[in-house]
Order: sequence, then structure tokens, then C-alpha cells
Amino acid sequence: MIQQEMLQYQQLDGELNRIERDLKKNESFIKRRQYKALSQECEESIAKLDARAQDLRNQLALAQQSLQKITEVIEEHSREIDTLEDEDELNYMNKKLNEQLSELNNVEKEIKRILREGEEIAKAFEEASTKLPKLVAGYKHCDEEFNKATAEVKPRIAEIRQKQAELKSKIDPNLFEIYKKLADGGLQPVFVPLESGTRCGGCRMEIPKAVIDAQFAKKNYMKCEHCGRIIFKQE
Repeated sequence: MIQQEMLQYQQLDGELNRIERDLKKNESFIKRRQYKALSQECEESIAKLDARAQDLRNQLALAQQSLQKITEVIEEHSREIDTLEDEDELNYMNKKLNEQLSELNNVEKEIKRILREGEEIAKAFEEASTKLPKLVAGYKHCDEEFNKATAEVKPRIAEIRQKQAELKSKIDPNLFEIYKKLADGGLQPVFVPLESGTRCGGCRMEIPKAVIDAQFAKKNYMKCEHCGRIIFKQE
């Protein structure tokens, strides 16, 4: 028979697990997690918009510099054309002037594109900046509500911890080590009774009677070959 103190400790662990599961099912906990994810997403979006806005500012500055240079070249070509009389030279300069005018048109289109995208980014930035404080407020509210729910169960959790500490001092260290290894691996409950003489009280799988008799002949508990729990006989 497994020590009663060990079984009591396990039972208290089960209660702690139920409390934790209930807290995770709490509506405030769920909404808090959602608000946190949305807030982070919004913050990342704002950061990306800010970076893109800076990139557009750099592009605009370069485009404006190009515009200034092209305008200066066009003005210079225009002055030179006014002084030319040779037809070949006039044709050549007109060709150069048209090339600059075409380049000017391309730069002006690029500036318009940059400004349009800038307006779109500014609008998106304003929407995200308006949305973020609401998400933060929602998170804060849910966090406060969840903290209230947590505070309600804290006394019971402290009581359980205290009882477990008292029980642990009375439990066989080797037995407790077996329990912790399996429990920490996600197996709960660890210690289960043998049911109907041949069935694991955890997974409910049948175990050959010969195997049970052989195992219990060595010690007062055995490991289930199906689920890995520790089976004991009830007195």
C-alpha cells in the first residue's frame, strides 16, 4: 500500500491543478491574452509604418534633389537654345531638352507616388495609434479582473502548499522522487488503485493476472505497462 501521506499529497496536487485550469479558463484570463496579442500586433504595425514613413521621407528628399537638378539643366538648355542658329545644333539641344523633360515627368510621377503612399501610411498610423490605447486599456481591465480572481484562490493555494510541506516530511524520499518525476512529466494522477483485480485505475486497461501477481510479489506497487502510472492495491 502506498503511504497515505503520499496519496494525500497527490490529492492536493490534483486540487492545485484544477485551480490552475479554472484560472486559465477564466474569461478575464482569456481576454487578457487576446488583448496582449492584439496590442503587440498593433505596436509592431506602428513600428513598421514608422520605418516605412522614414524610408519615404528619404525617397522624397532624393526625388526633390533630382527634380532640382533636372530643372536647372532644363533652364540651362533653354538658354542655350535661344542663342543657337545652326539647325543641327538646335536639333541636338532640342533632343537633350526633351530627354530632360521626360526625366522631369518621371521624377514628378515618382514624387506623386511617394506622397500618395505617405498619405496612406499617415492614415494607417492614425488608425493604429487610436486603436492601441483602447487595446491597452482593455488589457489593463482584464488584468485587474484576473488578479481579483487569482487573489480569491491565493489563500487556498497557500493552505495547500503548507499541507504539502508537512506531508512531504513524512513521505519516503524514494517514493516521492518517483512521484515527482512522473508528475512533472505531465502524468496525473501518478498513483492509482488496482481495480477489479486486473485493471489499472488510471487508464482502465486490463493487465494479465500473472504479471500483477509477479510484480506485487516483489513490492507493494507496480508500474502500468500501458500508461506508466504506479498501481497499488487498496487495503
